[in-house]
Amino acid sequence: MCTRCGGELEYGRELERYVHEGEDVAMVTVVADVCRRCGEVLLHPGMTEKMAEAEDMLRRRAAGAAVGRVYDLRHLAA
Repeated sequence: MCTRCGGELEYGRELERYVHEGEDVAMVTVVADVCRRCGEVLLHPGMTEKMAEAEDMLRRRAAGAAVGRVYDLRHLAA
């Protein structure tokens, strides 16, 4: 049951999360329970540490090879 709205949870869903360090970004797969009603994300144990480890790897420039490119298009009008 969701701690925010009481809705039903989808258990053990794999999600992509982005970790930022300066201008670098890493995609990290985490496991979480997600509320079907409000979308609240409840990370499984160890996932916060996994994201912190990815951030540390970016900081140390030890993340490995880059894949693709990221373009800053925030200036586009909505």
